[in-house]
Amino acid sequence: MKSLLLPILLFVSIASFSQKEEEVELTNGICTLKGTLSSPEGGFESTDLVILIAGSGPTDRNGNNSQMTNNSLKMLSDVLVNTYGNCVLRYDKRGIEESKIENFKQEDLSFDDFISDASAWVDKYADNGLYNNIILAGHSQGSLVAISAANQNKNVDAVISLAGPGQPIHSILKKQLAATLTIEMQGLVNAKLDTLASGQMLKETPKMLHSLMHPTIQPFLISWMKYDPAREIAKLKIPVLLVNGTTDIQVAVSEMDLLQASKPDAVKVKIKNMNHVLKTIKTKDMGLQLELYGKPDVPLAKKLPKVISKFLGTVGA
Repeated sequence: MKSLLLPILLFVSIASFSQKEEEVELTNGICTLKGTLSSPEGGFESTDLVILIAGSGPTDRNGNNSQMTNNSLKMLSDVLVNTYGNCVLRYDKRGIEESKIENFKQEDLSFDDFISDASAWVDKYADNGLYNNIILAGHSQGSLVAISAANQNKNVDAVISLAGPGQPIHSILKKQLAATLTIEMQGLVNAKLDTLASGQMLKETPKMLHSLMHPTIQPFLISWMKYDPAREIAKLKIPVLLVNGTTDIQVAVSEMDLLQASKPDAVKVKIKNMNHVLKTIKTKDMGLQLELYGKPDVPLAKKLPKVISKFLGTVGA
């Protein structure tokens, strides 16, 4: 892909845009993925394509699920297009919303499917002459998807990690569950997680952990646990931006530090008072945080799109 001839920041400092949205789709294996491609309304001569990858669970292309609507990814897309003139693709993950699969079985889903899907979107738009660079931007679990897909696809020009963990998921789960379990239960749970991390299904699952370790979920967990974010990011030879917020109650800033330790040339930005859904809040109070998770009218943390745009201006320059 051709490099930028002029820094993007020079271009966007004197321009503002409205956007057009196109519903797009891509068939990868048994799944037809659906997404939204947003671009400047009046067209563009040269720009980047940012592909947004949602986090874990039933999170859709906009950053929402059935219980919480915050529109975080849609808001980020809107600002990157309307203010900075980029093109942005956001899509429903395999099995979610409009990317649902007929007769879908949870046990058939693999983390590798998410990686393959992200890579397939890259291939769809690579080298078509429209984009200077293609950037994978993953939020939370999507960070590891973006990093891993970039390792497998030479058409990815840069990676952006938004609130991305720096440890394997089983290590994170041990820490999260330790806060709510007795010492005895911690030992049992840790042993179960270690079994899954070794690639083996569990013979028995504690009832209290059925929602997390149900037999139909275990194959996906096993496939996810194979990937160590720190090890994966160390393989990348392309520019990387790491972003975390200081009031994120799900992924601590220290996780970003672990990623940079493995990728010392990565750009690291800590955004004050930004939480996990990329909104501004000054407290880590659980109740207030969860309330904000369900408020689509609360705007995005102002600094986030500025940080991303500045980084994009350096990619391929």
